[in-house]
Amino acid sequence: MVSTTSSINTISAALALLAFTPAAEALSAFLNVAIHNSGFHRDIHYGLRFGGIGRMSCELLLVQQLPAAIYVNTDQLVDLKRFHKINSYVPLYVDVEKPASKSDPFTVHLYESVRREINITLPIHFRYHDPSTRKFERIQVESPTLYVRCSNVHASKYPLRTVGKATLPCSDSSEIEDYDKLHQAELCEWDEMEFNNLPTVISVLIPVGNSASYGFVLPATILVSWIGSMYLIYVILKVGRKVNKKLL
Repeated sequence: MVSTTSSINTISAALALLAFTPAAEALSAFLNVAIHNSGFHRDIHYGLRFGGIGRMSCELLLVQQLPAAIYVNTDQLVDLKRFHKINSYVPLYVDVEKPASKSDPFTVHLYESVRREINITLPIHFRYHDPSTRKFERIQVESPTLYVRCSNVHASKYPLRTVGKATLPCSDSSEIEDYDKLHQAELCEWDEMEFNNLPTVISVLIPVGNSASYGFVLPATILVSWIGSMYLIYVILKVGRKVNKKLL
């Protein structure tokens, strides 16, 4: 009888200890997105703060959807990679010369190791728009989607606040520089994370050519170009005559 009572007391003490033991803090994230600078060449800045990291070893992936009015210069991104300023993967060739009307939206993948604080800067450029009656065009940039991939996490010990899973390019994809090999990127399974984000959509105003000025601008441009060309021809011929006289 004493043994049974002792066992019951031991079990009760263990249950009480579990009841008052705090659960492991889940990995949480706060994301702030802002567009810096002005004009047609700007930067998207991502500021991330993570909580509940513990001893986890995780990679993060930001998937940023960009509208047709925006492009990234992949050559510029390659240079930034060499200075270890960004780890990016763009799954297609980006034609920087196309206007917005002939371009398509695309996706940029940004990779980093999960730390308490992370800052990523993505250089972006705005494409020229067709002339319009409006003076400005409003371009909207939506928030990215955040994914993590952890190598030493046990779900019961280090819970993740995830909302789903997705198969996306692995972090090694950022090392691909050859356009012909972009499609060879390996795929990994990523966990999509919930995060606090302010704001959810950022709007940017870009100046647009005035279509009402077309009738004046086109003839004026042709006239100025013609005058400039004739002047250059005149200067070249004049200098050529002087050179010939000195040689004779």
